[in-house]
Amino acid sequence: MERPQDLPLCRCFWGSLELPPAQVDARGRLRSSGSENVPGRLRRAAARVLLPQGFPESVSPDYARYQCWDSLQALCSTLAGSLSTRAVLEAVGVGDGAATVTGATLTWLLRDGVGIVTRILFVWLQGSHLDCEAKQWRFVADLLNDVALLLEILAPHWLSLGPALLVMAAVARCVVGVAGGATRAALAVHQARRDNVADVAAKDSSQETLVNGAGLLLSLLLLPLLDGRPCLTWAVLLLLLAAHLASNLAALASLSLTSLNRPRLRLAIGWALRGGGAKGERGVAWEGRGGVSMELPRPQQVNPREPLLPGFGSRLRLHLGAPLEQLVSSEAEFQKALECGNPDYIIVLRPSQGWVGVGLRRGAPPETPILGCAQALLLEELLGEDLGSGTPLGKLLGPLQRRLKSCPPGAVPWGILAETSRLFRDLGPALLRGLEAAGWDTQRPLLAVDEWRLEWAGPERGHAP
Repeated sequence: MERPQDLPLCRCFWGSLELPPAQVDARGRLRSSGSENVPGRLRRAAARVLLPQGFPESVSPDYARYQCWDSLQALCSTLAGSLSTRAVLEAVGVGDGAATVTGATLTWLLRDGVGIVTRILFVWLQGSHLDCEAKQWRFVADLLNDVALLLEILAPHWLSLGPALLVMAAVARCVVGVAGGATRAALAVHQARRDNVADVAAKDSSQETLVNGAGLLLSLLLLPLLDGRPCLTWAVLLLLLAAHLASNLAALASLSLTSLNRPRLRLAIGWALRGGGAKGERGVAWEGRGGVSMELPRPQQVNPREPLLPGFGSRLRLHLGAPLEQLVSSEAEFQKALECGNPDYIIVLRPSQGWVGVGLRRGAPPETPILGCAQALLLEELLGEDLGSGTPLGKLLGPLQRRLKSCPPGAVPWGILAETSRLFRDLGPALLRGLEAAGWDTQRPLLAVDEWRLEWAGPERGHAP
């Protein structure tokens, strides 16, 4: 069968971009139907350098928007950093005939020494939370970066406090370096869609290098204009810092993470209990075993509501994977916790202390941590605003909420824990399946689970104690 003359031999694509098709000449040799123009070649070369291979199919849908805002904030940070660099040099004595090389060296070494200690302490205290709260710590890093810039700018104006201000700025910058780098890696995992995390991270580095180069060129033009003009310098600095924070907020708002961390799981449960939609916004209706019905939000509906500072939005301190001595203080309490818990975990709520703990059974199934966390967050929601009767879960749990709020101060509400554990045997699996139907990834939750595991004698999984 002969090929029609007006059809190309083969259509060629580079990612989603169609290139000029191949044709056959009179001698049967392949030839291009037309050469790609110079702008097209330049665009393709730039894409190879700056974008992950296979863009946009190889990355998450929010990649392009996030990277545009992230590049803008990086440019603002670079320009503001050039102003702070000049201030740091002035603070250590550059241009001051009375300053000594030894004094400047000691100040610099003190900054570096404090920075080393800060990095170690910060990783020890918060290292395990950087994956779980990537957006929150990304925003904290950007806030601290602006604080460090301001401290460095102020250092030359208070010479007596200059070294102290530079040390505080160094502390902030070390947190920025650790938190920024770690959260950048966590976001690369979210953006990669073809097991191409390294490619996404490498292209992000290329984009940042290009932006820093542009910032360097602009700084060469900006610094001479601002030299000897303190009022204009402060005006430009404040404008850059405002643009930096606004760009960061826009970048984080563009992210739609499908993994479940504590803030997003808390918001999803709150939506199911109270109905979180506004202006007719609806989630995904789901009905599980035992007639349990609920409405759960999609990731696009939860992400814009996620608080951007760690710890905000929570009413209780939650220890997931807690040790035994933190959960109970006696054998009688432990037996009570077993009676009121689930086969794979025990849960203890102390409302007067603002604390809830979940003890995980050793060898429990993989979904146990997310089920225990969901039950703890459900109890936290019951301590909040009244549920009302606007949702099926609100009707079901309203009486339980009233009982919980009337619990005597200082007491552990064992009866409420037993009732929620009984309900959660059907409600928990239905919640997980409903979240999956709404587009959430329940297989790899980011819940900051501690390493403690407990082993107790009792019935096997699936049999109530």
